Amino acid sequence: YTVRDVLEYRGNPQLNRTVSDTSTVEEALQIMDAYDIVSLPVFGRSKTNSERSSFVDIVSVYDLRDYIIQSRGLEDEVQFQLLSGRPSGNPTALEHTIAQVVQSRKHASKEISASASLEQLLQLFTTRGQHRVLVTDLDLPTSHNNSAPLVPQGQDNTNGNRSSTGRPRGRSVDSGCSSSTVEYLDGGNVVVCGLTQYDVVRFIQHHNHEVGHALDASAMDIAMERMSGGAPMRLPQIPHLSIRDSALYAMEKLRDTQASALPVVDNDRRLITEVAGTGMRRLNSRNIGMLGKPVLAFMFNLGMSVTQPYVVHEGFTLSQIMSGLLRMNCRRAWLVDRESRPIAVISLTNVLQHFL
Repeated sequence: YTVRDVLEYRGNPQLNRTVSDTSTVEEALQIMDAYDIVSLPVFGRSKTNSERSSFVDIVSVYDLRDYIIQSRGLEDEVQFQLLSGRPSGNPTALEHTIAQVVQSRKHASKEISASASLEQLLQLFTTRGQHRVLVTDLDLPTSHNNSAPLVPQGQDNTNGNRSSTGRPRGRSVDSGCSSSTVEYLDGGNVVVCGLTQYDVVRFIQHHNHEVGHALDASAMDIAMERMSGGAPMRLPQIPHLSIRDSALYAMEKLRDTQASALPVVDNDRRLITEVAGTGMRRLNSRNIGMLGKPVLAFMFNLGMSVTQPYVVHEGFTLSQIMSGLLRMNCRRAWLVDRESRPIAVISLTNVLQHFL
């Protein structure tokens, strides 16, 4: 299978929710929260046509989390709001622009051709730490007959952007990401196409009859780190949070461990809930002080659900884990022992890694 097969199964490859590079961090977080998404394509003013927007990059909630956590004056603002119950009036990172976030990063979004193999897509997701990739060299589906590829002014559009099927193909214009980013005009709007890890898990689950015994792997097999040659290693102790830890400490630990979520445990180390970077989506200039509260109080005050996350046990198979992740719309499963103590996390990355 190819990347194009995954796109066709998904049905609509367009990344419809977008943000301007002049928008604020707070505005981007509000969009992510409203639509329950973790990343947004960023558009800015085109250098070749001032009346048209051009794709810049993709920004994730994890980028925004790290940018906020590392910002100067954050702890002072948090303490002021905790003591006074109101904003200090001093500017915060939430008022900075998305352009500043993109410029502060050391990486850019990864791209892959629509004709690339599914194996290449899996490698990009599992070895590069990507949650979403851009798709280049994509033939427009027949449902977008009114769409036209965006090309620079004065450039010949008669050759080179038609596929062998005669359908229009996207081309790059003024991309801050690389020279191959796909941009289309759809109803007058510039759009880009992409895939997420979740899309690929859904595709594999749909073709589970072709996967064979790979789906019989146990939860422990998926979670276990292996040395070359297949010799199993002992699972490292999983980082965790206590109910006394502040939300700010939790976000700092998420940043330092490069984890998407951490378990919150009680005094007996039994799983209570999880804290994820997506919790930052509820922040605004008026409630940023909540980061100074314990993690459970932070979640309660921002209206987040404090329920036990999706848990699995050693006997669960990969097939059962994938079905649960898709049915519950989860991004991870927590492997727990008989006393409900978390011993490992099985992420979408771990699931995809198993098929390589």
